[in-house]
Amino acid sequence: METQALSQTAAQKAAQTAAKPAPQKPHPVAHSLGALEDTSSSKASGSSDLYGDSTSSSNSSSSTDLYGDSTPTKKASPPATKPASAKKSSDADLYGPASSSESTASHASSTNSSSSSSDMYGPSSSPAVTPTAKTTNDLSAQTAAAAMALFVHHYQYPNYAYQKGKPTYPFRDFGGFFTKGLWGLFSLGSLVIGDQYAGKKIVLFDQTSTWLTADNSVNYIGNGLIALIILLIAAFLWVLGMMDAYLSRVDYETTGEVEPFTKFVSRIWHTLFSYIVSAPAFVAILFFTVIPFAFTFLLAFTDYTYKVHVGQNLVHWVGFDTFRFLVLDPSWLLIFGQIFAWTVFWAIMSSFTVFALGFINAMVVESPLVKGRKFWRAIMILPWALPQLIVLMVFKNVFDTNGLANQLLFATHLMQPVTQFLASIGLEGHPDQPIFWFTQVYNGALAKTVVVLVNLWFGAPYHMMMIIGILSAIPKDMYEAAEVDGASSFERFRSITLPMVLSATVPALIMTFSFNFNNFGAVFFLTGGGPAWEPSQIPNSMKIIASALPGQTDILISWIYKLSFTKGFEQFNVAAVYSIVIFLIVGAFSVFNMVRSKSFKDEGGNE
Repeated sequence: METQALSQTAAQKAAQTAAKPAPQKPHPVAHSLGALEDTSSSKASGSSDLYGDSTSSSNSSSSTDLYGDSTPTKKASPPATKPASAKKSSDADLYGPASSSESTASHASSTNSSSSSSDMYGPSSSPAVTPTAKTTNDLSAQTAAAAMALFVHHYQYPNYAYQKGKPTYPFRDFGGFFTKGLWGLFSLGSLVIGDQYAGKKIVLFDQTSTWLTADNSVNYIGNGLIALIILLIAAFLWVLGMMDAYLSRVDYETTGEVEPFTKFVSRIWHTLFSYIVSAPAFVAILFFTVIPFAFTFLLAFTDYTYKVHVGQNLVHWVGFDTFRFLVLDPSWLLIFGQIFAWTVFWAIMSSFTVFALGFINAMVVESPLVKGRKFWRAIMILPWALPQLIVLMVFKNVFDTNGLANQLLFATHLMQPVTQFLASIGLEGHPDQPIFWFTQVYNGALAKTVVVLVNLWFGAPYHMMMIIGILSAIPKDMYEAAEVDGASSFERFRSITLPMVLSATVPALIMTFSFNFNNFGAVFFLTGGGPAWEPSQIPNSMKIIASALPGQTDILISWIYKLSFTKGFEQFNVAAVYSIVIFLIVGAFSVFNMVRSKSFKDEGGNE
């Protein structure tokens, strides 16, 4: 009986369950969209638990157990009202059609139009985009647009319609390195800041529309010079290629055979081996010697001075006007003559003194009477091993007005005798105490003497070591034969040692003279070119360069430095002319003496 009762009860419950409408299962995509909706704009919402109860905040909602019982729940709440802008959305239920309109209120947005989703296993008719994702994409697009507008400028093409009756410069506007470089080398530019060109205003620098950048004449000279040299090298190689092709054709017509590529490479390698291995040195000389000198040479034919500012003014070709001015103006010619005379005297005296002192030191160290030769060699080579700049700064402090030299003279009570002696031989204008070595205008001769003596510190050790090597190479048999013949020590020195040392050191002496002619550091870092000239000795036409005026110890190279790098008084064209003068003088002297030297003649005879 109990079994029959339980069966009847189960059958009744099954019938009740079948009579009830199927619960609506929310679509996964629609459910995710509903989770992101603004809850303040929706009056009715519901959530369904997959395994248990569900709670609803709508007017009438029910929670349905997946396995059986359902308990209706009533809540006193105002009826849900949809906004006018909201549209009905229709979602396909996971298990069947929706039987209640309440699911629409829980999954539809209050501000967006309805969306239609297909079944979980069917295709979606439209992609689901959340308001948050849309807002993020809009912000990213706006940020990117702002960044592009701020940092990236669109290229603007020149509109030549605005240049009616005015010149245009297509090589300047569109040319590459070679075409624009050659155009700039000959024209030196055409436009400066503020000029109206092709409907736009020229500025100092425009990274994108480069044709709007003001012309820089100095850069044009440099770029054009490099482009010209590269093209000349390419033309030279092309000519060589044509010559080789002609010879190959002649060889083919004679033999009927074409030279294989491997044989061609082997022939070139053996024929031009010395040039191939020297190519890196040639390239270095080209870029670090030839091009800088050519650039300086070209500046001498321009009007490039302190009056030219980048972007605001252009440099112009003026031909030989600068040369003519420096030769015909008596004031500039007089100052140049004085500086040139001191430069030649300095080069000769500094070269002779370092060679003589080095020769004496070498003879003493190599004398059989001297003990501990290695020790004395090491001691005498130390000055050459020290950095020149540091030593020059030390000597500058030593010969300062309150430096070590004056302090020692005061401490030994020799100040008065020394000043009187210097004044008596004309090195010091006034017997001042202390001695103003580099500052007073009447002590120019004293400053020059100190510069020559300080230079001994750097040059003598080098010549000593060089001459020691030469002395060790002289055969001892020659001295023994001369001694047997009754020659004295002086005669052996005059007849054997001196001629052989001079013959071997002539190239080194020429190099020493050339180096000292341009020995910028020995003068600039020790005296700074001082002392200054007497005011009456400065011509009025030179007072415009003010701080770029030469001092009494300035040589040509140090004056060129002042003319080039004294801010506000630059005379680049004048400095370039003087550089050419130095090159011609030093080059002519070096070549003339090298050709006449015995070592050069012996080398030519051996060849």
